[in-house]
This record gives sequence, structure tokens and C-alpha cells, in this order.
Amino acid sequence: MKTVDFIIVGQGIAGSVLSLILQKRGYTVMVIDNVPQSSASLIAAGIYNPIVFKRLVKSWRVDDLVPFAENFYVEMEKLFESNFLEKKKIIKIFAEQQEVDFWNKKASEMDLLNYLNPTSNESKPNVKSPFGSASVNKAGVLDVANFIQCTREHLSKSNAFLHDQFDFNSLHISEQGVTYKTIKAEKIIFCEGYKVLKNPFFSWLPFKLAKGEVLTISATDLNVTDIVNKGVFILPLSNNTYKVGATYEWKDLSEINSEKARVDLTEKLNRIITVPYEIISQEAGIRPAVIDRRPILGFHPIEKRVGVFNGMGTKGVMIAPLMADIFVNYIKDGKVLDTEISVERFYTFHKKIRQNKLGLKT
Repeated sequence: MKTVDFIIVGQGIAGSVLSLILQKRGYTVMVIDNVPQSSASLIAAGIYNPIVFKRLVKSWRVDDLVPFAENFYVEMEKLFESNFLEKKKIIKIFAEQQEVDFWNKKASEMDLLNYLNPTSNESKPNVKSPFGSASVNKAGVLDVANFIQCTREHLSKSNAFLHDQFDFNSLHISEQGVTYKTIKAEKIIFCEGYKVLKNPFFSWLPFKLAKGEVLTISATDLNVTDIVNKGVFILPLSNNTYKVGATYEWKDLSEINSEKARVDLTEKLNRIITVPYEIISQEAGIRPAVIDRRPILGFHPIEKRVGVFNGMGTKGVMIAPLMADIFVNYIKDGKVLDTEISVERFYTFHKKIRQNKLGLKT
């Protein structure tokens, strides 16, 4: 029987980051994942953007999130002796003069000076930009697949990773701790992404799932080095390949590629670039978004040894490191979690569902 401090279920961005920060603080972990070929983390472009383009405001807590995330990933690059973080500008291509005027107005505001560069009428080769463009600072991209793979190899070296499809029937909870098959732990934390909705402990959480699809293309003559954004993003990879995305679909929540998404992405791409390209692949994943667009951290209202670390949404690369640090501080020192990120803000959902199952009035 192996004994650890924490069992972590799920090794996407959330589970990877949380397990590494727990180890940094001296805790022992066992991470359980069935290593799927497709998941939201694995197909994610890994772009982190400090700006909400629609309203041109700073993203939630960005002043703290970005520097913490960058420092964390750089530290992990040194630990793993690998490279997976690249700071890049995001080039916003304007569709009309009204966008230009709005950008110039926002770029002069004091709290956005470090993020928004003034607009430019300079044309971009091979990119249609009749109204010009502008760039966003303090942005970048994480090679998510490489980061997750490096984390898995790191965990495996210390016998802290179990390749397994988690079986809830094999989980036993007592006052002394939790047991899963041949593993004992103080607590278990679920980092399963959208699959949390099939979790008997947390299926009551109010997630609003969104399917996202991306294309990988080859475009020999495109020669784009920054991230381009106009309706879709174009992310440079290597060897003249680019990732293009992403779609949002709330009805079809399968992980199967759709022709609708392929058409949507190619139509938007054709409105941006002027060179030929070839579609290499198409991928789909489900984003674990929460109705209030905030992460969910904490422990079950009844089973206090069962935790959740989820809901990082589309900005998981940027959000997860600081949220994991806050969660570990909460575990270690008992620091109270802010209401906007604590699972306790949804305890009433659990109470209502439980009462309904028992046939009681809510």
C-alpha cells in the first residue's frame, strides 16, 4: 500500500500545475489519469492574453496572474530541462474604423498602458489589414502538450503517476483518510475538466460547457511570427505550420470533429490571409467553463477530504498557477478562499439537489 498526502485525479493543465506546486511545498502526490488522446488541455493553443478584446479591458486579476504564471513556467522549464513557454505579442487586426478609434481611446487609459500599444497603419505582409492593427504586450503561448508530457515524465520518475481510468467504486473515504485501490492519502482532489459533471461528488456544480475546435494548417508563404487575431487566432508553430481557432459550440458536446467548425474556421481564415494553405489536422475538445466564469477551488460540503480544482476555462494556462498556489496556501495555512473562487459559493446548488433527491422541499 503506497501512502501519499494527496491523490490528484486528472492531469490536464489544472492537475499538472496543482501537483507540481504541492510537490514544491513538500507534499507527496499520486496523480491518476488515463492519458486520453484528446482533451481540452491537449488541443489547447496555450495562448495567454491579458486583454478581453470585446470590451478592451484587462482580464480578471491579470496584473497578478501573468507574472506569477510566467515565473512558474520558467521555473518548470529549468526543472524539466525543456522549453515550452514563449512570450509573444498578439496582433489585433481591425475590421473597421470604429474599432481603431475605440482602441486608441482605451490605449491611453492609465491601467492599460502596459498592455495596449498604439494603433498602426503599417500593412502586414500576407495579412489583410485595411484598417491597420495594434499589438498587445505581456502575452504569450505555452506548449501545453509538451508541458503536460514533461510533467508526466517528472511524476513517473518518482512513482507519483498512475495511468488508470479512475473508478469511483474503488474509492473509499473514512475519518482517517481516503483509499483508492492500493493508494492511501489524506485527501483526494479532482481536476477532471468537464468530466467533473459525471463525478458523484461534484456533478451539481454549475458548469456551462463549450466545445472548441481548432485547425492546424501548413502555409509556406505566410511568414507570420506573432499571434494574429481577427475573429480567429493564427498561432505560429514550427516549419511553416500554424494553429487556427477556435470555435464555440454549446449544443454538440462530443469530442468529434465537425464539418460546421471546419467551414467556420476556414471562412474566417480566408478573410485574414492572402496566401494558400493546406489543412493538416482538426481537433476538438470540451472547455470546462463555469457559469460565472471563475475557477472553482475547495472541498465538498459534506465529504471534507474530497476536493475540487477546476473551472479554469479558456484562460487556464494563465490562471492555473496562481490559483493552485492560493489553493495550497488554503490547504496548508487555512487561509480563507475568496468567495469568487471558492466552491462554497455553490453550496446552495448541492443543498437543493440533495433535498430534491430526498424528496424534501427546497
